[in-house]
Amino acid sequence: MLHYDEILSLLKQEVVPALGCTEPAAVALTASYAASVFPSEIENITLKLSPSILKNGMGVGIPNTGLIGLEIAAALGLVIAQPERELQVLADLTPEQLERGKALAKTIHLELYPSEDKVYIEIILSNKSDRCRAIIRWRHTWLHKLELNGKVLKYQDMGAESNTRLISAEKFKLQDYWDFCMNIPYETLLQLDLGEKINRRIAEYGLSENLGMSVGKMILGQIEEGLLGDDIHHFAMALTAAATDARMSGCSLPVISNTGSGNQGLSITLPIIAAAEKLKRSHETLVRALTLGHLVSVHMKYKVGLLSCLCGCLSAASGAACGIVLLLGGDYRKVEYAIKNMVGNTAGMVCDGAKEGCSLKVATNTSAAVQAALLAHMGKCISSNDGIITDNIDETIENLAEFVNSGMQNADSTILNIMINKKINREATNG
Repeated sequence: MLHYDEILSLLKQEVVPALGCTEPAAVALTASYAASVFPSEIENITLKLSPSILKNGMGVGIPNTGLIGLEIAAALGLVIAQPERELQVLADLTPEQLERGKALAKTIHLELYPSEDKVYIEIILSNKSDRCRAIIRWRHTWLHKLELNGKVLKYQDMGAESNTRLISAEKFKLQDYWDFCMNIPYETLLQLDLGEKINRRIAEYGLSENLGMSVGKMILGQIEEGLLGDDIHHFAMALTAAATDARMSGCSLPVISNTGSGNQGLSITLPIIAAAEKLKRSHETLVRALTLGHLVSVHMKYKVGLLSCLCGCLSAASGAACGIVLLLGGDYRKVEYAIKNMVGNTAGMVCDGAKEGCSLKVATNTSAAVQAALLAHMGKCISSNDGIITDNIDETIENLAEFVNSGMQNADSTILNIMINKKINREATNG
């Protein structure tokens, strides 16, 4: 049972509920921390965001509002002022709160903060007598600093030495996760919420409504019309894309996220759930497959980066492929095959922010995940002669990380500049 307690803690840390896109939710959470201690009327609001937070949050719907934008997310966080809700801070929004938030959003000064940290959110509140500052940094829920009138109310650094609550995936290998999933008691896993019910519910909602691009609903309709086969492949695409359609359009239903991303949580769990339903696997097998999917994705995200220029659904769909391999009765060798097949297929898909079009990328990655798993099940693996793939799975993942963090280091800033210029031009056109 070596490391099992730590891996269990890692799961609890990285697999958590979230409402709406996690970047706007984290902005709202930062604002809530500040508002919860600010003692008087707010007159001035400055919001500073890292490029990655701005890129990933500026185009996504905010739950219960019908609006997009990080300013409204921050404003609603100020109005609600309940940081104990964490990434579900925007749940149960009232019409009165929405109207107050709309008014506050117009007064927010937004700045791009040149932070080396992918996750950096700072909000400053002030008036003639008081000044408050809250900073979330490194992780979407990690309150780094909260200060009021020069007095530090809370301060915490990142890292296992300064806060043992944080578990790092860096110390584990993929084999450790496989062993954990195969041997941990089923009853222990039942104590976790891995997204089986919550994520399935938002998928059903997306299939029943015309939300976002309606990619999932369209695929399901094509299955029903006989244009696509009623099989694992297309059913997985329909479920996963429908949930993303709902989430990116601002649906008020929560999801179970992975490493700070709701779309990644959906892209891990729903292909596995779809495959388990079609294959009629036992609940225990499903739970172990979901656990493996989450852990594989966590492992890859720690290598590549929690926010990067690479679409996060690659690591998520890799986790899904591994879970499907388990459902098919595969062994650890075939899990390695599935990951290599995914990396060799979809490593070039970039992230150009969270938005309704993400459901198309999710559908594509889900399709690739099923193909990767079925090829692995047949003993087929992309050759080490191909691209960044090597015989060693850990080296392959390290190569992917180097490709993203070194080879694509200018991609994020280029994409963000295009998005900002597009927004400026649109606002100028609209008056």
